[in-house]
Amino acid sequence: MEVKAKKGVSVKLKPKAVVFYNNSMGGVDRSDQCLSYYPVARNQQRKYYKKIFRHLLNQIVWNSFVIFKKNGGILNHIGFRMKLIERLIEGGSDSSSRNFVSPKISENVVRLIGRHFPSYVESDCSKKNIAKMCGMQP
Repeated sequence: MEVKAKKGVSVKLKPKAVVFYNNSMGGVDRSDQCLSYYPVARNQQRKYYKKIFRHLLNQIVWNSFVIFKKNGGILNHIGFRMKLIERLIEGGSDSSSRNFVSPKISENVVRLIGRHFPSYVESDCSKKNIAKMCGMQP
């Protein structure tokens, strides 16, 4: 069967079965193809329910992207995923949505100004001093 090429004016010969399949294929093949570019399921995953959850989550993101595009969205798939991640992080950092009691601000300040930061220490490069500092015998 003769089919016009997408780009250009050339005509290609294809079998009837291929033309029928391309005209009648649904969104499942296209979604599987696009989801294969961003795999979230791990091959070494031993717990089957985690693999199923990751696949369903990936399918949910794809379906929401399709709805986004049908409503006039201009982002591509990876841009949509990145924007979704940014929005989820922003939503998770909202203090009003926390269910736990946060520590007092003064406790956080004490923790940050304590002995937890590295400081410059002058060193003598002789082997004896290094051995003493490390607790080794010279």
